[in-house]
Amino acid sequence: MKMSVKMWFGLAFAYGATLAFGLALYVGLIRSPLLGSLSILFYRGVMIAGLTAAIMLVGGLMLGRWRPAVPTLVGAIALSLAFNICFLITFPVTFDRSITMFLLARIERQDGQLDARALGDVYTREYLGEMRQIDRRVEEQTMSGNIRVEQGRIHITPQGRRLLSGGRLIGGWFGADPRFVTPPPPSKAH
Repeated sequence: MKMSVKMWFGLAFAYGATLAFGLALYVGLIRSPLLGSLSILFYRGVMIAGLTAAIMLVGGLMLGRWRPAVPTLVGAIALSLAFNICFLITFPVTFDRSITMFLLARIERQDGQLDARALGDVYTREYLGEMRQIDRRVEEQTMSGNIRVEQGRIHITPQGRRLLSGGRLIGGWFGADPRFVTPPPPSKAH
């Protein structure tokens, strides 16, 4: 079946409108207290992205005009779901976890007053000290099941090992710095 230009534009409009509406609904639900008890932004974001897709699917099916085009509706919502998860990972989660963003904000705050050593001191004092980012990561990774803490000692779980193996594999594909996922052996001093 050959599609006319009008049909192509209609399809593009349906997908574009679904993407725009899906993102607006997603951001609205993220900003609401919905699932606020989930402290890990990534997990909350993925769950709300799934809920957004479900709401859109039910809503689209209830609007009788989509019924003849259920494959288009499902495709547009699947694209919206994928876009929302990509958006979550690319922006909010990256900003929430980014040392680079932390450093840029401190450089902005003290524009021209810091050298590399002073910036390192700010990082150690604020990021690691006052903001307790190591404690935060231990708590998150324990909740995620990648580590377990027993008698104050941190152990990696089989799931954590699989995550690292996947990170090494995918990082290798993209030429990522391997030192983040394959550290050198610990020194004798530790």
